[in-house]
Amino acid sequence: MKKSSVFLSILILACSMSAADKNKKEGSGKVVDAGSFGIFLNGKRVGTETFHIEERNSVSIANSQIKVDDGNQKAEQSSEMQITPKGELVLYTWHSNGPPKEESVVEPKDQLLIQHIMPADQKKQDVPYILPLSTVILDDNFFSHREILVWRYLATGCLRKDEQLVCGPSYFGILVPRQHSSSSAVMELVGQDKIKLKGVDTELNKIRLDTDGIHWFLWVDDQYKVMKMAVPAINVEIIRDPEPAQRAHP
Repeated sequence: MKKSSVFLSILILACSMSAADKNKKEGSGKVVDAGSFGIFLNGKRVGTETFHIEERNSVSIANSQIKVDDGNQKAEQSSEMQITPKGELVLYTWHSNGPPKEESVVEPKDQLLIQHIMPADQKKQDVPYILPLSTVILDDNFFSHREILVWRYLATGCLRKDEQLVCGPSYFGILVPRQHSSSSAVMELVGQDKIKLKGVDTELNKIRLDTDGIHWFLWVDDQYKVMKMAVPAINVEIIRDPEPAQRAHP
């Protein structure tokens, strides 16, 4: 994976993926990535995550919405994550339209994190964590969170040598708000890998992510966008949907 010297000096979410509109109104930000992932179980599409990640001067904001329908049950959830350029959490909100209906908020308190849970019975619960603000949010079902972790890994865990990336394993403390639990994750660049993507042989950068004994594989293009993810143990694949122009002109 090649990388310019500029990349190592940018902030965690300031990836050079697409040119920003120089004539934006004040207060708007640069869209770092936006699109959708198809969620496949045993080869069958069961859901979609639509996401929009934007960088502003003092905070980066990631919005996601997932809709799942496996033929037996439907679910819809949304989340918003705000983090500083240093990777510290400002606010994380999650909402489920059911089943069941529930909301939660994770925010800083005394330089640690606390989660406010609002279940359907409306009895608020507070869950404090002895975790620093730099803890990575990797919530259930929001696969764009894994892409954000990839950017963090590339910005902090890799060195540039002879126009090539040299990356060892990096360790991260993580929080899974839906499970109200914390853990650790290990991410490592495996190398170049050729896979079929929408029926086309494509060479991508393969990254391995291990969380609680579960092995993820992520394939990233040269613009640092995750094109595919896979969890072989449970036969789950997450594949980026083509952009509208690509769908119109295959």
